[in-house]
Amino acid sequence: MQIRDALSARLDGEDPGVDEAALYGHLAGCPECRAFAHDADALHRRVRLEPAPAIPDLAPAVLAAIGEDTRAASRAASPVGAHHDLVQLLRWVLVALAIVQIAVAIPALLGSDAGLPVHTARHLGSFDLALGLGFLYAAWRPWRIDGMLPIVAVLVGCLAIASLLDVASGNTAALGESHHLTDFGGLLVMWLIGRETTHAVALA
Repeated sequence: MQIRDALSARLDGEDPGVDEAALYGHLAGCPECRAFAHDADALHRRVRLEPAPAIPDLAPAVLAAIGEDTRAASRAASPVGAHHDLVQLLRWVLVALAIVQIAVAIPALLGSDAGLPVHTARHLGSFDLALGLGFLYAAWRPWRIDGMLPIVAVLVGCLAIASLLDVASGNTAALGESHHLTDFGGLLVMWLIGRETTHAVALA
């Protein structure tokens, strides 16, 4: 029993408590202890060298999902058939509206917008410039319009309400607010591009 305890302790890296020479001498003359040592050593190896559990390879599924997203963006950027022609036309219209919007913003940014205080004029100019750059980005990346449309709609909607209130109260003339038609036009064209792009992707 002492020999078998010593064999187990040696496998665990502990002090066997028996002289090595005596241990090997006993094993040489005891078939039962030799068999125990062999079985214990084999069990110890199996436990320590147990193969790692199989892990499913997720790389093909991940790459396929990335590829599908890329193909969807590509289809959105280049719709097919008549939708392609219409979207291309609308994108150029949006570019033109963006240029007008930016041109309107420049005098205000310089602080010379219809006699408004410089600080107020620059605020309005910043708003017009941001909207113009947003139109340009939407024309460049039409598949991003769905994410931009709610923000542009809120901005233009607030502007429309403010303009109507000012006209109704006599603070400004209706003709003086006509330059805001570019804002509404840009919003409408963005919505049309988003609708046509989504429809073209669905057909692809």
